[in-house]
Amino acid sequence: MSLLWYPAIEYIRNVRRGLKLWEWFLNKDVLPFDEDRPYLIPAIDVGITPKTEIYSDDGVKLYRYNPVKEKLYRTPLVIVYALINKPYILDLTPERSVIRKFLNAGFDVYLIKWGDATIADQFSLNEYVDIFLYDFIDEVRNHAGVNKVSILGYCMGGGLTAMYSALYPENVKNLIFLASTLYFDKTVGGMVKLSDRRFFNPENVVAPFGYVPARFLAERFKMLRPLDNYFTKYINLFLNAENEKLIDDFFRMERWIHDGVNVAAGAYVRYVEEMYQNNALCEGKLFINGKKVDPKNIKMPVAAVVGKRDHLAPAEQTIKFLEFVGSKDKKIFEADAGHVGLVVSRRAMKLWEEVAEWLGKRSGKLSGNVF
Repeated sequence: MSLLWYPAIEYIRNVRRGLKLWEWFLNKDVLPFDEDRPYLIPAIDVGITPKTEIYSDDGVKLYRYNPVKEKLYRTPLVIVYALINKPYILDLTPERSVIRKFLNAGFDVYLIKWGDATIADQFSLNEYVDIFLYDFIDEVRNHAGVNKVSILGYCMGGGLTAMYSALYPENVKNLIFLASTLYFDKTVGGMVKLSDRRFFNPENVVAPFGYVPARFLAERFKMLRPLDNYFTKYINLFLNAENEKLIDDFFRMERWIHDGVNVAAGAYVRYVEEMYQNNALCEGKLFINGKKVDPKNIKMPVAAVVGKRDHLAPAEQTIKFLEFVGSKDKKIFEADAGHVGLVVSRRAMKLWEEVAEWLGKRSGKLSGNVF
């Protein structure tokens, strides 16, 4: 075929791609938006694994996922998510769900979902660790009838989990840190570099609003890779617009990225200043309600799940923390994935079967049928 026809053929393809995208949008509703989330987000299904709310306090909710098979392990798993974004990234689709990996392995799985902060919610780290997390872990222990739980902390949730486990090690059987920045070295990069005190004062973020707006956090993360996040991915979407499954997966991710939550001012400011800017957790300078948070108290089995291409929480910033804990049972699981790819990419799903196997060996095998 003559090259002279190529522009015309490509023009027709582009028209067809545009019509496919238009057709896709016509069949979708749009989520409500406000000044904190000023985005047009398609209302595409996410987080569809059935769960039951068993406890709530001040907008924070505790869920138990409905079992899909008989329970094989005595120790339940509690997932502590970050204060930012929403936890359905761990259950994006049935085929790409960390939640389902643990359910299919026979674990009793609970999830703590943090609330959407307002100007009235002046919670600090003290409240999040020593009230909310303490009370919610107690609720799981009572509900499951156990003395200890396993905890998986994702991203900022890993930091909260480390604090709780160092303060109350008697309540924790096993720990998993997932893509968690815990050792704050500026030379590694990621959000630590972006939070350098010479250029960033968290007080300036919260002063105009009384809280941290979801849109600020979304755009701050996107600025680490502006070309990809503002241009390249949308070009790729258009070029693949005739693949409806790809469009569905793309907008599931877009929904999660832009469907964030507001963060309480006190917790955000202190977390940035003490953790990101002072490395207080590793250096033994962090106190919660006057109690020293000593990582050496973390003597239970600990695993780190990290991504080789994680630009938000580089693998080093999770792995290095293991040198500061008191545990002698440590394991590193590493995948060729990024921060979010660790929980949604197909190549990472196999890794979660290995993580579940590691946790199962330390969770007390049950005999008989238990649901």
